[in-house]
Amino acid sequence: MHIRILEARRIIKERKIRLDGNCVRRFVIPAVNFRATDYVDLINWQACNVTPPTVLIHISSHELLKMIQGDVPMDGKDFIKFPSHTQAVERIVKLVTEASRKRVGPQIYQSYTRIQKTNTII
Repeated sequence: MHIRILEARRIIKERKIRLDGNCVRRFVIPAVNFRATDYVDLINWQACNVTPPTVLIHISSHELLKMIQGDVPMDGKDFIKFPSHTQAVERIVKLVTEASRKRVGPQIYQSYTRIQKTNTII
Protein backbone atom coordinates (compact mmCIF):
# COMPACT_ATOMS: atom_id res chain seq x y z
CA MET A 1 0.00 0.00 0.00
CA HIS A 2 2.85 2.37 0.86
CA ILE A 3 4.41 1.86 -2.59
CA ARG A 4 1.12 2.56 -4.39
CA ILE A 5 0.57 5.82 -2.51
CA LEU A 6 4.15 6.88 -3.21
CA GLU A 7 3.72 6.18 -6.94
CA ALA A 8 0.39 8.01 -7.04
CA ARG A 9 2.07 11.05 -5.51
CA ARG A 10 4.85 10.87 -8.11
CA ILE A 11 2.29 10.73 -10.91
CA ILE A 12 0.42 13.71 -9.48
CA LYS A 13 3.67 15.65 -9.11
CA GLU A 14 4.62 14.96 -12.74
CA ARG A 15 1.17 16.00 -13.91
CA LYS A 16 1.68 19.41 -12.30
CA ILE A 17 5.14 19.83 -13.83
CA ARG A 18 4.24 18.65 -17.35
CA LEU A 19 1.22 20.65 -18.37
CA ASP A 20 1.90 20.18 -22.09
CA GLY A 21 1.13 16.57 -22.98
CA ASN A 22 1.74 17.02 -26.71
CA CYS A 23 5.38 15.99 -26.70
CA VAL A 24 6.86 12.61 -27.55
CA ARG A 25 8.23 10.80 -24.54
CA ARG A 26 11.70 9.35 -24.92
CA PHE A 27 12.32 6.04 -23.18
CA VAL A 28 15.70 5.64 -21.55
CA ILE A 29 16.60 2.35 -19.89
CA PRO A 30 17.42 3.15 -16.26
CA ALA A 31 20.52 1.82 -14.55
CA VAL A 32 19.87 -1.19 -12.33
CA ASN A 33 21.22 -1.29 -8.79
CA PHE A 34 22.30 -4.93 -8.44
CA ARG A 35 23.19 -4.36 -4.79
CA ALA A 36 19.61 -3.49 -3.88
CA THR A 37 18.12 -5.43 -0.98
CA ASP A 38 14.52 -4.55 -1.88
CA TYR A 39 12.87 -4.54 -5.30
CA VAL A 40 11.88 -0.90 -4.83
CA ASP A 41 15.56 0.05 -4.70
CA LEU A 42 16.48 -1.67 -7.99
CA ILE A 43 16.02 1.63 -9.84
CA ASN A 44 16.90 5.08 -8.58
CA TRP A 45 13.60 6.78 -9.37
CA GLN A 46 14.91 10.18 -8.32
CA ALA A 47 17.42 10.08 -11.20
CA CYS A 48 14.86 8.90 -13.79
CA ASN A 49 12.71 11.07 -15.99
CA VAL A 50 9.32 9.84 -14.82
CA THR A 51 6.27 10.54 -16.97
CA PRO A 52 2.64 9.87 -16.03
CA PRO A 53 1.20 6.68 -17.55
CA THR A 54 -1.01 7.29 -20.57
CA VAL A 55 -3.62 4.83 -19.30
CA LEU A 56 -4.31 7.16 -16.35
CA ILE A 57 -4.76 10.33 -18.39
CA HIS A 58 -8.55 10.49 -17.91
CA ILE A 59 -8.44 9.79 -14.17
CA SER A 60 -8.13 12.86 -11.98
CA SER A 61 -5.47 13.08 -9.31
CA HIS A 62 -8.13 12.96 -6.61
CA GLU A 63 -9.72 9.82 -8.09
CA LEU A 64 -6.30 8.22 -8.43
CA LEU A 65 -5.52 8.70 -4.74
CA LYS A 66 -8.96 7.37 -3.79
CA MET A 67 -8.40 4.27 -5.94
CA ILE A 68 -5.03 3.61 -4.34
CA GLN A 69 -6.39 4.04 -0.82
CA GLY A 70 -9.18 1.58 -1.60
CA ASP A 71 -12.17 3.95 -1.45
CA VAL A 72 -13.04 3.42 -5.12
CA PRO A 73 -13.21 -0.06 -6.69
CA MET A 74 -10.72 -0.64 -9.50
CA ASP A 75 -12.90 -2.65 -11.85
CA GLY A 76 -11.13 -1.52 -15.00
CA LYS A 77 -14.21 0.02 -16.60
CA ASP A 78 -12.85 3.55 -16.34
CA PHE A 79 -9.61 2.76 -18.15
CA ILE A 80 -9.13 3.41 -21.83
CA LYS A 81 -8.86 0.26 -23.92
CA PHE A 82 -5.36 0.07 -25.40
CA PRO A 83 -4.31 -2.52 -27.96
CA SER A 84 -2.25 -5.19 -26.29
CA HIS A 85 -0.11 -6.46 -29.09
CA THR A 86 3.61 -6.80 -29.61
CA GLN A 87 6.12 -5.39 -32.05
CA ALA A 88 5.76 -8.59 -34.07
CA VAL A 89 2.11 -7.76 -34.66
CA GLU A 90 3.10 -4.22 -35.65
CA ARG A 91 5.55 -5.67 -38.21
CA ILE A 92 2.84 -7.88 -39.70
CA VAL A 93 0.42 -4.93 -39.90
CA LYS A 94 3.10 -2.91 -41.68
CA LEU A 95 3.79 -5.83 -44.04
CA VAL A 96 0.12 -6.23 -44.92
CA THR A 97 -0.26 -2.48 -45.44
CA GLU A 98 2.74 -2.40 -47.80
CA ALA A 99 1.39 -5.39 -49.70
CA SER A 100 -2.01 -3.84 -50.16
CA ARG A 101 -0.48 -0.61 -51.43
CA LYS A 102 1.84 -2.28 -53.93
CA ARG A 103 -0.42 -5.00 -55.26
CA VAL A 104 -4.03 -5.51 -56.11
CA GLY A 105 -5.77 -8.89 -56.10
CA PRO A 106 -5.76 -11.74 -53.59
CA GLN A 107 -3.23 -14.01 -55.36
CA ILE A 108 -0.61 -11.31 -55.82
CA TYR A 109 -1.22 -10.07 -52.27
CA GLN A 110 -0.68 -13.55 -50.76
CA SER A 111 2.46 -14.24 -52.77
CA TYR A 112 3.95 -10.84 -51.87
CA THR A 113 3.21 -11.40 -48.17
CA ARG A 114 4.71 -14.91 -48.29
CA ILE A 115 7.90 -13.66 -50.02
CA GLN A 116 8.34 -10.80 -47.56
CA LYS A 117 7.78 -13.10 -44.59
CA THR A 118 10.38 -15.54 -45.96
CA ASN A 119 12.88 -12.72 -46.45
CA THR A 120 12.30 -11.52 -42.89
CA ILE A 121 12.98 -14.99 -41.45
CA ILE A 122 16.22 -15.38 -43.43
